[in-house]
Amino acid sequence: MPLDFAVVRRKLKDFQFESLFIEDLGWDHHRAEPLEITVDGGTFKLKAVAQKRGMVAFLCDSAGPDGMPDYPVRRKIERQVTRAAHEHIVIFLDSARSLQVWQWVKRSAGKPAACREHILYASQPGDSLIQKLEAVRFSLAEED
Repeated sequence: MPLDFAVVRRKLKDFQFESLFIEDLGWDHHRAEPLEITVDGGTFKLKAVAQKRGMVAFLCDSAGPDGMPDYPVRRKIERQVTRAAHEHIVIFLDSARSLQVWQWVKRSAGKPAACREHILYASQPGDSLIQKLEAVRFSLAEED
């Protein structure tokens, strides 16, 4: 059964990421201590919201007093997250709750790692992000 776009849109708008990953994408609970990462003098706290087959989804809430960290800082954060979970997704949120930046790295043998980001503003429906999330959705039939 495909994702229910209306339900996923609502969860994205309401910042219900744990519910989104576990109930809609078929991921598992992840109960690790939050990661604290220091980059360029700023400290960022990342909370693991779910995991599936070694891939962990992290939330970097209220990404800093200056708002959303810029791309170079997000990349530095991502590199440090790799030490805790090699495969991961990081969802950056601004303190105003008007912007989400979903970041993941595609790793392929023999190729350099390619960082991908999807930016979602509160005014957008998020359909293109939801289509991407289909690729990390798991059904009961796929479980061991």
